[in-house]
Amino acid sequence: MGIPGLIHAIGAGERISLSRLAVTHLQHTERPIRIAVDISIWLFQVQAGRGGRNPELRTLFYRLLKILALPIHPLFVYDGKNKPPFKRGKAVSGRSYGSAPIIRLSKILVDLFRFPRHEAPGEAEAECARLQRAGIVDAVMSNDVDTLMFGSTFAVMGFSKESGTNKAAATHVTCYRMDSAGEPSSVMLDRAGMILFAMLSGGDYLPSGVPKCGSKLAGEIAKAGFGADLLEIIDSDCDDLDAKLSEWRERLQYELEENESGYFQTKHKAVRIPDTFPDRTILSYYAQPVVSAAGDLGAIQQRLVDAWDKDIDVVELRRFAADTFEWNYRSGARKVTKLLSEPLLSYRLRLGRQASAFAQNVSRLSNSNVPMLQKIYKSRSSYSTDGLTEFQLDIVPVDVVGLDILADEPNPPLPSQESTISGDEEEELENEGVSVPQIPVKKRVAKRYDPYTSKKVWVFETLAIIGIPDVVENWKREQAEKAAPKKPTARKTGPRKKGPIDPGMKRGSILKYGTLTKERTGISSYKSAALLEAAVAAKSPSKPSLSSSPATID
Repeated sequence: MGIPGLIHAIGAGERISLSRLAVTHLQHTERPIRIAVDISIWLFQVQAGRGGRNPELRTLFYRLLKILALPIHPLFVYDGKNKPPFKRGKAVSGRSYGSAPIIRLSKILVDLFRFPRHEAPGEAEAECARLQRAGIVDAVMSNDVDTLMFGSTFAVMGFSKESGTNKAAATHVTCYRMDSAGEPSSVMLDRAGMILFAMLSGGDYLPSGVPKCGSKLAGEIAKAGFGADLLEIIDSDCDDLDAKLSEWRERLQYELEENESGYFQTKHKAVRIPDTFPDRTILSYYAQPVVSAAGDLGAIQQRLVDAWDKDIDVVELRRFAADTFEWNYRSGARKVTKLLSEPLLSYRLRLGRQASAFAQNVSRLSNSNVPMLQKIYKSRSSYSTDGLTEFQLDIVPVDVVGLDILADEPNPPLPSQESTISGDEEEELENEGVSVPQIPVKKRVAKRYDPYTSKKVWVFETLAIIGIPDVVENWKREQAEKAAPKKPTARKTGPRKKGPIDPGMKRGSILKYGTLTKERTGISSYKSAALLEAAVAAKSPSKPSLSSSPATID
């Protein structure tokens, strides 16, 4: 779905990293944030994937890994049979949609990640908004503001790369909050205004809208309160409904022509509101979508009580990747291990399982004695997570994932010496058909990923506190000791013993050659010279005087 121009009418929203949104919620509530995901939007977006087998499903696989790594409880919602029969002027078949290959395979993949899913009675976006308003989930993840029009009070959209980062991966979302308990609204239109905006400027159910009514004018009409008046008339279900709708159209038409109330920047005499506006069927799709009844919400909530935080069957997930993405042989098993190791580590740290598992003397596939998760090497905060603190730890990937890579068949030998190895075994081979340059050029060889050796990984401080509290406490104690001011050294007091400059010279020997004096005011230079001469003569009468014009040493 999508309503062109509505995003500009409601405002920019708050841009925040999905990591910070999830971790902050965990800190405040001591549980992961529950998010209803309109997976139909995801499945539409991932169709842009290219290369390899089933690229769109592979893109979904990577997105699920991101969700697994964060403290998020997702609920994936699929479109149901009772959604509107057409969209953007095209017929939509609910039965064929549910049986499409991408839909069927996506459900298998979601199940393998042990995430719960739910089939909506009608459109997934409307059902997500219904679940969020009922408190079953905390937020709705979509890519359109339509979810706000369906009544959601907290929506996260636009999961994508943030500008200014050197990473291509999606990291940030845009948050929109409607008026709710204790939360100020960040949206400049209410739900009724959004519905009227869609009817006037055009949306999925009414692409053409009202002639000559663009998104800017539709926004001005919606902000003037005509949407709230329209829904009040429709919800009243009174006998004189047609008369009240006619009165509403006349008032809107008068304001467009005369702008008596100053709702608009200028008069719009060319815009004519049709006598058939609004189409009640189209309006019902927006204002009264088919969603779960109040009596069904309790059953949905009960089903979700134990639906999250399940152990993932990595063997079945690896088998799915081999069949669907052609990640075969041991190289495919290494790739799955590489992709799963860090998300699984974060997932198990949050559950408090990883530390206890390695505290026991369990057999490790790597046969390595390298201690895992026993020491924090350093901390960091990055722009991609909006400054969340992360800790660097040691892991052995194959021991975290627990996938026996050697159980897979080894990669077949290369067909010829001139072929290159693909995937994570890629290396440079010489081509005999190319002349060797006179100056040797160093070729860059990609090092094969080894899941049996120790790797440094980053985990969020909040998850580390849950999973390895003792290690975090030791780290903080060490940092506090380093930051503590050093105690000042005690200074020795008392007079310093003075000795001769030359150890071989006896004390007072310099007096044989002269006397150190301080010039005093009132004593002439002549009298000073006489006193100095008399002093020297008294110490050594047998020796002649040094000079008749002595110098005063200050």
